[in-house]
Amino acid sequence: MQMEHVTDSVAIYSDGTNLQVIHDLGTEFVLDFKLEKEPTFNIDVLGKTDYAYHLKPFFSVSGFCSKGEADLHRLRWAILQFQEFEQYLADNQAEMLEWYFNPKGETE
Repeated sequence: MQMEHVTDSVAIYSDGTNLQVIHDLGTEFVLDFKLEKEPTFNIDVLGKTDYAYHLKPFFSVSGFCSKGEADLHRLRWAILQFQEFEQYLADNQAEMLEWYFNPKGETE
């Protein structure tokens, strides 16, 4: 099991089978990522399609968030944490993809 701290409030955790985003922002906030696969073409081998992978972060509010000052502050804080998470994934894309495809961290 391995954990990578992104911020004080957000971490990425591996249980050995997959990666999960854990946070303490509140249950109404969903902060996660998904694997996106795009076809790539090599002009030297036209009949074969390869794929480029990247992790795309996403954020949503799944519950009620009132317009009260405290809830708006929590929403702003969650958005700031998402921006840091998004930047972390962009900066560490290669390492995160390697971890995504090998969550146990096994070496050959």
